[in-house]
Amino acid sequence: MVFVARDIARPGWWVAGAVLAFAGWWGQPLIAPEHFERAFFGLFWYSMLALAVGFWALPSERRFTGSEFVRRTMLLGVLPVYTRRQPVSAFRQIVLETDPNLAGPDTLWVLIEGDGDQRFAFAHRRATRAGRVRQLALARALSEASGLPFAGEVLDAG
Repeated sequence: MVFVARDIARPGWWVAGAVLAFAGWWGQPLIAPEHFERAFFGLFWYSMLALAVGFWALPSERRFTGSEFVRRTMLLGVLPVYTRRQPVSAFRQIVLETDPNLAGPDTLWVLIEGDGDQRFAFAHRRATRAGRVRQLALARALSEASGLPFAGEVLDAG
């Protein structure tokens, strides 16, 4: 059984793209040729937008193929740019970890842990009631499919 978690499948990725497009449109007066003093602010504005678009344009995809865990960095979610494969034997357990947030619900991570500091973050979701149910189901299904034990939930990782 193949499990896939894609960042482009999350609404936040699409909303962030729309916000970046709006910010690009909004900054057009900063590069207007009439006022040279605005050009510095326009250069700063668009260089920060270019950096943000660079991060936004490279979402990741995590998958479990039955024998290995794969993380792929994709250009706009379509073209693989970088792929990293790790065999199931490199890991020892699956954990559901809660990461505290300052505002809003905490974040739940499905982590596959190996020896030492080796970890594979498979999926994350907001720690709402529905999010917790979905993450628990995913962790248990991954545990069953991979043969790794589900070690339970770590309530506070911070």
